[in-house]
This record gives sequence, C-alpha cells and structure tokens, in this order.
Amino acid sequence: MLLPLLLLPWVWGALAASPPLPPASVTLRLLQIDVFHNASSTDMQGMALLGDLETHSLDCSTCEIRFLQPWAQQGLTPKQWQDLELLIHRSLFSFIFKVNRIAQQQGKGYPFVTQVSLGCELPPNGSSRGFYEAAVNGEDFISFDMDGGKWVARQEDNVAALYTRDLLNRDKGASITLQFLLRTTCVNQLKSFVLYANESLERQERPVAVVFARAPPPAGTPAPVLLVCRVTGFYPRPVRVAWLQDGEEVGPGGRLNSSGILPNADLTYQLRSSLAVGPGAGHSYACRVQHSSLGGRSLLIPWEQSRPWGPGLVMGITLGVVAVAAVAVVLWQSRRRGYQDIRPGESRP
Repeated sequence: MLLPLLLLPWVWGALAASPPLPPASVTLRLLQIDVFHNASSTDMQGMALLGDLETHSLDCSTCEIRFLQPWAQQGLTPKQWQDLELLIHRSLFSFIFKVNRIAQQQGKGYPFVTQVSLGCELPPNGSSRGFYEAAVNGEDFISFDMDGGKWVARQEDNVAALYTRDLLNRDKGASITLQFLLRTTCVNQLKSFVLYANESLERQERPVAVVFARAPPPAGTPAPVLLVCRVTGFYPRPVRVAWLQDGEEVGPGGRLNSSGILPNADLTYQLRSSLAVGPGAGHSYACRVQHSSLGGRSLLIPWEQSRPWGPGLVMGITLGVVAVAAVAVVLWQSRRRGYQDIRPGESRP
C-alpha cells in the first residue's frame, strides 16, 4: 500500500532523542483519496493533518509536497524531502497497479473511489495508538489490527474486502514494518511536529454567540417557538453549548437539536443549537457556551435581551423596507430627469 511508504523517510531521523510529550492528546493523520476513472486513468489527492491543522498536501500531477504551515518543512533535511517525493512517485505506480489488479480480478466496475487514513494518536499519558483504515466509495473496506498485526475486513459479506485481506496478510514482513512505522516512527515524528507547531496548536480564539428566534408560525397554529443559539469563531474545536431554562440546564431530549461542530473558512469552528419552547410558557431562557479560550468562565446569552418575532415587529420591518425602496426610486428618477435636461456641450452647474 502507498501510505505506509510515505512514513519511511521518518526513520532517517535520530529516534534516540525523543521530544517531550504534548500537553494534550494530538493526532498525526495522513489522508489519501484516489479516483479510479478506468484502468488507465486515476486522480489522487493526499494531505497530512496535525490535529485539525493541514500541514502538507500532495500535488497529483507532479507528486510535489507542498508545505502549508511555516514550520511544516522542519524535521527533515531538504535532501530527505526530495527523496520522499521520489519515493511517493514510485509508490503511486505500485499502488495504482495493485488496486487495478484487485478490481479486475474481483470484477469491480469503474469508476470507484478509494479513501485511506493512517497515522497515530498520542495522549498526554504517554501511551500511543496507531491506525490504518481504508474505504471504497465511502464504505468501510479493510483496516489494520495493530495488536494482532493483521488486516481485517470491515464487511464480512464483501468478497473483495475478504480477498484483499487475505492477499495483504500473506506478506508478514510488510505487516511487521507497518507496526513499527505506526508505533515508533509516526509517534516520534508526531512529537517532533508538536515542538515546531506548539504556537499553532495552542492558539485560542474566543467564541462569539447570538440568540434569536425563528419567525413563529401563523396565528392560531399550536406550534412551539424555536430558539437558536449560533456560536462561531472559536478555536480549538472542543466546545460545550447548553440551554438554561429558569437557570437550570435543559436535559437531552426531543426539544434540543444541534448542527454539530462545523469548520469555518478562517480555521475556526461554528455550531448551532436550537431549543423548542412552548408559546407563552412564561419561562426565561439563556444559551451557555463553555470553551477553553474563556479561561474557565462561561459565555451566557439570555433570551430576554432579545425581542421575539411578533406580528407588530414583522409588519414594522416590512413597512420600513417598502418606504426605503420608494424613496430610492424617487431619488433615482429625479436625478435621471436632471441629467436629461442638459443639452450637448453644456456643463452641469
């Protein structure tokens, strides 16, 4: 397989001088996506992630490694990076050849997509976890059992996965090498990257939150009002958002709904949490946000500080928009008539 080979140059580093453990759990992950259009046409995209930071990417056409962080080139010499690019270029041909051979032997039709994720996770207690997972067309295919040193089919009824598992398990030497790469080489490189990326990994961005209510249903409809708490701009990723009713946290249930944590374009995150409340219930509500950037404090946004949507407010906003549009039209027509009254050669006073 290709991606284990990408780790081989890391063995060149001096593994004797092991960097200190990171203060929090962090993961080094390599991702590869291949689109097999047919037996002779394949597109590939590769990237490396330290935690949620994209550190390296791989250009499909030239196999050139791109460094996406200021410190991403640290850890290896320029000569080692060049040798790594050459190794990737050679390994790509081998990987594509093997996948096409398996596809043809198993009668797999084109096009299809393979997705591979491998790397290691290092928690603060000093233990480590290596992983290698592969999927085809978004469905789990095979994975590597680090403890047993064997490949495992993720779907026992998938004939192609069983065939691939048996084929890979015949190469005992490759399995032993992969165990070493994930347990030793990957962990040491992860520790080294953490040293260079310490400032980026410890970045703290405070969340910004707002509470609003979606427009209620038409009058007479017995439907709950939906309160929405939008939290955005925070980093790192872990965050906790809860709703308070009369000062007490609302427990999990059908009233609550969350979008999950989603990425922003500026490398921060966002989340939306909604709470369904009965109309005219007479309770007070607030959204509470807990995040590491707040220094142990909580961000509390009461719903009482905002005005719910009501018929009067909706009508007022509508009339205001209509009035502004009418004034704009009158001014535009007046200026247009003024310019039409100027004869050629005359200047406007």
